Parts: sequence; C-alpha cells; structure tokens
Amino acid sequence: MKKTLGDYEYALSLRETDVAHSVPDLSVNITVASVNRIISLETPGFEGAGTKYISSTEAQVTYGAKSLPDMDLRIVFTTDSTSLSGEMLFYETGAQGYLMHVFSPSVEDLGTAALDKEIIFVIDKSGSMRGDKIAQVQRVFAGIVADLPPDDYFNVIFFDRQSVIFSDTLMEANTQTKADAANFVNALGADGGTNINEALLTALGMFEQDSERVPLIVFLTDGEPTDGVTSPYAIRDNVKAANGAEVSIFTIAFGIEDEANYDFLRALSLENCGVAERFYPGNNAETEMNTFYETISTPVITDMDFAYSGSSDIVNTGYNTLFAGSDAIILARYPAGTKNVGSSIDAVTRTGSRSFDKTFPVVPRSDNSFVPKLWAHTKIRELMDRMVVEGETDPIVSEITDLSLEFGFVTPYTSLFVEVPVTDKISEATTEAYEGAWEDAVADEAPVEAVTPVATATSASGGADAPVVAPTPEATSAPRVSEAPDEVSAAAEETATDKKTPGFSALFAIAGLAAVAYLVRRR
Repeated sequence: MKKTLGDYEYALSLRETDVAHSVPDLSVNITVASVNRIISLETPGFEGAGTKYISSTEAQVTYGAKSLPDMDLRIVFTTDSTSLSGEMLFYETGAQGYLMHVFSPSVEDLGTAALDKEIIFVIDKSGSMRGDKIAQVQRVFAGIVADLPPDDYFNVIFFDRQSVIFSDTLMEANTQTKADAANFVNALGADGGTNINEALLTALGMFEQDSERVPLIVFLTDGEPTDGVTSPYAIRDNVKAANGAEVSIFTIAFGIEDEANYDFLRALSLENCGVAERFYPGNNAETEMNTFYETISTPVITDMDFAYSGSSDIVNTGYNTLFAGSDAIILARYPAGTKNVGSSIDAVTRTGSRSFDKTFPVVPRSDNSFVPKLWAHTKIRELMDRMVVEGETDPIVSEITDLSLEFGFVTPYTSLFVEVPVTDKISEATTEAYEGAWEDAVADEAPVEAVTPVATATSASGGADAPVVAPTPEATSAPRVSEAPDEVSAAAEETATDKKTPGFSALFAIAGLAAVAYLVRRR
C-alpha cells in the first residue's frame, strides 16, 4: 500500500448495488501488517466494524452482518516513519530472491525543510468547460493559489484557442500576488477552442534550467486539442523538446471519457516526469482535485536515484521526487543465498546533494511471500506505462505476457481459464432426481475448481492503458468476500476473453441434465 498525506488507506467494496444480489451471512476479517509500528487504525464512518491491535506492527479489522451494508469499508491507518535509510524486506523462492525497500524519511529526520517549488497552473477554459465545470475549477484553483507558501514562485495560464496569462514571468507567492491571481482565476469565463500545444509551450518557456526550486506544471483539460497543433504526437514531441528544465507535468483529465484522448494525456505526463489522473464533474470533484494537488504540493527530496548491489530489475512504485506524507517503495531481484545487499540512494534535499547509503543483511522471511507478486505487479504496470509512450511493441507485449502467466495476473494479454467439473455432479443430480429431490440437485451448482491465467492471441482492447486487473484468487493475500458459486462462475465467465467452444464433456452434461428433468416431469 502507498502512503498518501501521511495515511495508508484500504477500501473494501461491500455496498449493495444490485437488488438481486443477496448475502445472508457476511463476515469480513482483515489483517493489517506494517514494516513499522502502527500508530492508529480506524474505519471512518463505518458502523459495526471492530478494530484490534495484535502487536506493535499488526492489527485486525472485523465485521459481520446478515446483509450487505449501504457503504464500503474504508480502513485508514498511520505508522511510524522509516529510519533515515529506510527498511528492507526479503523473500526467496528457488534460486531467485526478491527485495522490497521502503524509503520514507520525514522532514524532521532529514533535518531540513521542504523544497521550494516553481509551479504553473495551466487551465482549460474552452467552450466545453462552461457551467459547473469552470465554476468548480475556479473554486479549486483560487483556493490552491491562496494557500501557496511564501517561498514558492507561481503563475496561472488559462487557455482556449489562445492563452491568457496572469503574469509574463513567475511571481513570488506573497499576499498581494496571490490575491491578484485569485481574482484573475475567478474573472474568466469559458469559450472557444482548445490549443493545448501553445499553452504548454508558453508555460515551459517560463522555467529556468539552473533554478534550485522544483519545477511543476499542473495541467487541467476536459477535451482534445482542436486549435493550433492538433496532432497528439506532434504536441508530445514539442513539449518534450521544450522541457529542458525537466518540469514534472501532472495532468487533471476532467470529465474525459474518450480513451484515445486520455492515452495522449497519460503519455504526455509520463514522458515528462509526472502522471495523469482522471476526475469527473460532481459533488466530490473539488475535494478530489484538492487532494490530488496536496499529494504533490510539498516536495521533500527530488532527483532520487536508487541502486542495490548484486540486484537487477529494479522498479519504483512512485516518482523520482518524494513528497511530504508519501513513501518510496522500490522492488528488485537478487540471487538467492546473497548475504548482504548494499543500498545507495543519491538525491537532492533543500541543503543540496545527499546520499543515503546502508548495507542490509539479507534475512528472508515467510511473512514476506507477497514481495515477488508485488514486484511482478509493479513491473507489469511499468511496462504498460511504457506501452502508452512507445506503443504496443512485440518485446513489451511478450514480457507482460510472460510475467502475467508466471505470477498469475490477468492483463489485456492474458485471460482466465475456468475449469468446472461437471461429471460427478451430473451423476449426483441424477440419483437425487430419482429420489424425488430434483429441487436440491439443481440448486447445487458445480463450484469453480481451477482458475488459471492463459495467454490470449488478441491485442489489448481499448488502448494500451487497459489496467492490470487484480491477480487470480490464489495469487493475492488481499481480503476477499466470498460469493455464491453461481455468481463466481458467472464473473469468471465474463472476465475470460479467450472464448472456446464447448467440449464433449459439456455436451454430455447438458444432455444428462435434460434427461433428468424429463424423467422427473414424467414421475
């Protein structure tokens, strides 16, 4: 789990969304295990859930009911920060070892304040933003500007077919400039086309390459480019060429439904040290956008580079900048039997360049059996992100497929093969029918005996950003709520994309059931 704004949060979907779905006896038991000491644990707004501390690093949440609740179960907990050089977990299987390094020093541990930043807000005000959209955006960004710390420098650019700039240069965030910028944000209406290329190039031209502040762009749009340069590939090339200051571009895709357009925005951000997140207009939009900004608003360490002696296939679950209240989780592989792993982290803090070096003794533990799957999941996500940028190439597809099959993940290139034993159940049903118990026989559906990921021959539908689906049941330790067997079979049937024609065993099963029904009716 990733730490966000100092908290870890896990959400379990429980709410009843289908009136035909009935759960007469619900039991939930979730164990929370942490590398560091657990400080607090709660289930905000969820009545009836019990919490229990098992040890300093382990806790438990339980819940029971005779029906589904009307809300999902959220678990929020906090822990101590890691030591200055982080904590490391190890697990070995066969000749392969896997490590997980959690690096999350606090500002107090570093002995320095957070880094200053230069930030430009590039906001779409085209015609499609009219009404509630532009009103929500104005409230969000007027508040964000008002809360900028005094050592930051900032600017605001609104754009439609042309760009409207608050200031020709970056401005120091003092009381007067923030008030003027808030008035600028609130005064503009929505109209015209969408010239993304001009707006982003204008913003990038304001950053200086030798600045000691962390450069950021928060870019919000609700549509595709319609004016100026409209090719997404040309825009990406232009932005990348103009980004000499290595500005991180964080994109808010506001109400965007078109997958191809969202792929463009994701690629644009990934190529420029950022991410894109999708938000939808509604009651929670302002809160969600504010939370997204808060997670990237306070950089603590930047330009992080991780190296581990004797290790390979290093993957990072986050950014190369560590923001306040977050953590960096890095995973890698090493040869089993290794005695020690040296960790070296080169980074930049407010006081300048700094190295965090430590040698960890390799102590594999059975409790860490989740680490290989977490490494594989993170590696697959990294490859999927590369695909958004580089396209659907054979080497990337092959690597995703191999990892998915090895570790039991369903991806756009693998599907589920569900094996349902029918022969034994048919004979049981036949016997029960002759005994006058046909109703009980038809109520007993065959359980899912095996769920196995298999490769699919088709390419990913819906674009390269199709998400990595949750691992198969035997491949995860996440809590689950069991469903009735018929619903499990139906869900697996819908998930599988590699459809096959029924074999002879299935035909015999259907014929047997028909014969039983006929005999019962005659009797």
